[in-house]
Amino acid sequence: MTDHEQVVEWRPTASDTVVWSVVGLILIVLGLPLFALPSILHASSAGLSIQIGLVEILVVVVLTAVLLVAHEGVHGLVMLLFGARPRFGATLVAGSMPALYATSENHRFTRGQYLIVAAGPAVVISALGFWACFGPWIGYLVLPLAIHLGGCVGDAFAFMRVLREPPGTKCEDLRDGIRFYRPTVSI
Repeated sequence: MTDHEQVVEWRPTASDTVVWSVVGLILIVLGLPLFALPSILHASSAGLSIQIGLVEILVVVVLTAVLLVAHEGVHGLVMLLFGARPRFGATLVAGSMPALYATSENHRFTRGQYLIVAAGPAVVISALGFWACFGPWIGYLVLPLAIHLGGCVGDAFAFMRVLREPPGTKCEDLRDGIRFYRPTVSI
């Protein structure tokens, strides 16, 4: 009996990016009331005051950019925890959808490890961001967190794709997809 592995690559297609865009917009819409909840609770006890000017818009834009970079940083930290050496950059997914990435080509993660890598930023940033919405950043983080949640759509689809792989499969992160090393046994 000899152990072998079947190597399969998954890369999102242009039609995948269309689906991702729709799902991402839905997640943004769902994220708005979720992340606004602390502001709503605060406003009911302190009175509602909304001020939108150039400074507030700039703060929201900067916070959104910071969250997008932090997202990749969380991926990178989780990869480091699993012994990988992450690299960072920007790419066009399927040649059409701009994306930042953290990757660790040539490192094989277990399925469980890769699921943690994929879910890490959505869980960590959403939880910390929701908690931060109760503090002095109340209101400023609502839109950036909702946009971040919508931007997690690619990770969510990668997560679901990894779940479909058989036990024992190793996952190599690529800047625009995943390479799977499926175990096979031949007699």
